[in-house]
Amino acid sequence: MEKTSLVTIIVAVLGAGGLGAFAREIADIVSKVRRGVSTRESNRKNDIIGQRDAAVERANAEQARADLERALRIAWQGYAGTLAYRLRSSGVVPDSLPDDLGDTLNPKKT
Repeated sequence: MEKTSLVTIIVAVLGAGGLGAFAREIADIVSKVRRGVSTRESNRKNDIIGQRDAAVERANAEQARADLERALRIAWQGYAGTLAYRLRSSGVVPDSLPDDLGDTLNPKKT
C-alpha cells in the first residue's frame, strides 16, 4: 500500500460528504443542547406558575371559608340576641354564664 498523506485522507472524507454530515451533526447537537436548557427552564417556570396558582386558589378558598364562618357567627349572634330580648321582655331572667366562659358583658377586673 502506498503511503497516504493526512491531507489526502481529509480531502477524501470531505469530498465524500463527510463535511456536510459533520456540520449537520454539530448544528443538531448545539440545537438539542439549547432546546434542552430552554425546556428545563420552561418546565421550571411552569412548575413555579402552577405552585403560585395553587397557593392563590388555596388562599381564596380559605378567605371564602372565613367569610362564610364570620357571616354565620354574626347571624347566630343576632339570633341569640333576639332570643335574649324575647326572654327579658317576657320577664325571664337569664342564667349566669358558666364559670369557664368569660362574661363579656360584665368582665371581672383582674
